Amino acid sequence: MAAPLKLKRQSSPKPAKQNISVSPNLPIAAVLVDTPVSYLEGIYDYLVPETLDALATIGTKVIVEFGKINTEGLIIARKNSSDQQKNIKMISKLNSPSGLLSLSVIKHIEATRDRFGGGIWNIIKSAVPARVLKEEHIQRPLVATANIPKYSSPDFRDLIGRSDYDQIQNSRKLKWALSFPIGIKPEWFLAEFIKIRAQINQVLLIVPDEKDLTNYFSILSEYFGDEVIELGSHLNKNDRYRNYLKATLQSKRVIVTSRSGAFTELQSDSTVIVLSDLDESHYEQHAPGWNSRDVSLLRDSSTSIVFASVSHSLEIARLVEIGWLESKKYETKSAIKIVSGMNNSSSILTIKKGLEQGNVLVSVSDKGYANLFLCSKCRNAANCECGGKLQIATQTRTPTCYLCQKVYKDWKCIYCGDNRPFVIAKGIDRTAEEIGRALPKASILVSSGNKQMRSLPRGNHVVFATTGSEPNDIFTAVVMLDGEKIFNRASLRAEEKAKFSWFYLLSKAKPNSEVYLSLPNHHPVVQAILRNESRHGVSEDLINREKAKLPPFYRIAVVTGDKFEISKFSENLKSSSSFEVTGPTSIDGAQSKVLIRATLQQGPMLVDLLDDITKIQGVKGRKIFNIRFDPFDL
Repeated sequence: MAAPLKLKRQSSPKPAKQNISVSPNLPIAAVLVDTPVSYLEGIYDYLVPETLDALATIGTKVIVEFGKINTEGLIIARKNSSDQQKNIKMISKLNSPSGLLSLSVIKHIEATRDRFGGGIWNIIKSAVPARVLKEEHIQRPLVATANIPKYSSPDFRDLIGRSDYDQIQNSRKLKWALSFPIGIKPEWFLAEFIKIRAQINQVLLIVPDEKDLTNYFSILSEYFGDEVIELGSHLNKNDRYRNYLKATLQSKRVIVTSRSGAFTELQSDSTVIVLSDLDESHYEQHAPGWNSRDVSLLRDSSTSIVFASVSHSLEIARLVEIGWLESKKYETKSAIKIVSGMNNSSSILTIKKGLEQGNVLVSVSDKGYANLFLCSKCRNAANCECGGKLQIATQTRTPTCYLCQKVYKDWKCIYCGDNRPFVIAKGIDRTAEEIGRALPKASILVSSGNKQMRSLPRGNHVVFATTGSEPNDIFTAVVMLDGEKIFNRASLRAEEKAKFSWFYLLSKAKPNSEVYLSLPNHHPVVQAILRNESRHGVSEDLINREKAKLPPFYRIAVVTGDKFEISKFSENLKSSSSFEVTGPTSIDGAQSKVLIRATLQQGPMLVDLLDDITKIQGVKGRKIFNIRFDPFDL
């Protein structure tokens, strides 16, 4: 664990102002200051004006003078005296409602900083939306007024069994890895879970993206009304701050949020549900790069934690293996027929059967039309003068370089002069075009990129969609194409993500539908689907990860910086520490990166080491390394 923040002495050329009365009650505030440079971040003492005495409580954001600038700070303590003997400055004004961040939230944020390193204010700025003064009329109620009616769900009880139903309804503490049953809509399943669980206390649902957020908020609003609230970057500045205040100050019973809401204050015996923790949207892109899963696991011990997904990450699988989480999986009487891509079976037959009954979903790996093509005659790659590959965006578009965007109106192969492209990496538009030729009377729809479909028009349609772009509907047939491509990408999480994607697509299939898988029966994921067990093969995956010294058994820091500095840093680290160092590897002409692996026990030491290096670089005026702990992928 990183060392706690310590009081630092202020040096100021100006004497403290004496014309403002200082509070006679605990006149000193210990303030965590958002300094201009991260290596100066620390706790500094400030005087509390008498006029602000009642409001300048722990967890209140304030404006203070630091050096020659005014900046933001957070009060973390009030006390009678200070180690500083003179020149203690005065708090200028408040910058939030009194006690906006509770002590438990401050501890939660500090625990996250200790795990991922970096500056604590980076996390505070992610957790607390920008202030909108006119929205601060919202006050804490004197008494909690939420009155949630008694709810029972016989269908849900029959599905999961009386024992688990009673635990959801009565247990004060759950630690579950919950797998959605095949043939049941995850939205219905999770909504029923929340309706029952909310009778105990608050429920915080953390979803991957805006699509899930608006979907679940709409579903839950029908039952909870004003007691459900949404938080997320999709809201405008005013609405986001207003909803944050309502969630924090009024303790709404159900809060639906994206990753930034993972720090939301909750009452004792509340429940946190993380939906699809394997989704990359749960990972913060800005430093220090925390994720919703780990942040939720860092909450206090009174909080129940449930990870709900069609297929869990290996991090969750490890927690199940060691017994920290309890795995929950439910059988259904689904009559889904699985057809695998062997013995020359055709996806066209599955599509035709499905169209007779309703809509058909066809999942394709990539957007675009011809993402990579060769010359039909000599099979050489089609390249631009700059070295980039040529792509064809649509059937009617001309080849364009993906790097410099140069357009080749009259493209000809530079090797043989032929002008006929041979597509070897098809995108969704090309796939839809080819299957459309085989089904000339079918209605073809495409949902991809920035042209995603939320719902379908009337009639029977063949819907082509890339991962995450599927409409909110269920289908009479589901076709999963490009299996070899998505399971064999050069990525640490390729198989995890592909398995998650395919199990998610299963949830889009009606109970009596046909599902086509573009992989043979002996493939591990096909076996997992045939067994209705997303955890099939996970134990072997975990063994392989541990042997390779990879997450979830090792923590990995990716350190990026100037080539010379990274080279010198990696040499020193290799010779003087027990950490395993890989690299440096070149990123471009000026930048390199190095990977540092540490066991779970060594993790806190590595965080402290990299924090110290960053501070030294700052003090010496050097370029500071970019450090990311446990990124989504490597």
